Amino acid sequence: MLRLFAGLSVPILLRQRLTTLQGGIEGARWTERENFHITLTFIGDVDEITAEGVDEALQSVKVEPFRLALKGADIFDKAGVPSVLWMGVSQSGHLHRLKEKIDRALYTARLPFENRKYVPHVTLAYLKNAEEAKVAAFIQQNSLFATEEFDVTEFILYRSRQTKHGAVYEELMEYPLESKQ
Repeated sequence: MLRLFAGLSVPILLRQRLTTLQGGIEGARWTERENFHITLTFIGDVDEITAEGVDEALQSVKVEPFRLALKGADIFDKAGVPSVLWMGVSQSGHLHRLKEKIDRALYTARLPFENRKYVPHVTLAYLKNAEEAKVAAFIQQNSLFATEEFDVTEFILYRSRQTKHGAVYEELMEYPLESKQ
């Protein structure tokens, strides 16, 4: 089985900048620089034949290139306990349109994907028994965090592999975004 998701890569200079923010919270498992990404659609565990169908469906997605920026810090929680620390993505109609087209292509091809409220973000850390005051201080210190815009010229089909050190993401396919002629 292959665990798949569609996402956007984060430019290397932004990855380096994000790693400078990591630290100071016990109980945080910080994301490795090479794993920074913005998930568009989580597909889940599929067999090889279904993965080929996913690739075909994603090839049909046509969207123009656009620009994005990262903005602000926040958390996801489970039952009121912080579980994921992340950096947000600036509001972008282009990003949501890309996600909608990916979801529609998968739905039309009758392929699986997770359909839940979309909160675009870059995961900085997974939290386990982290001191809530330190997490709150991190969010406050980074509430005004913002990056320059970067070009989004493709989206990627990733494979996620679980290891004893956490997930490792492998780029399987790239799908270029195309300007209208």
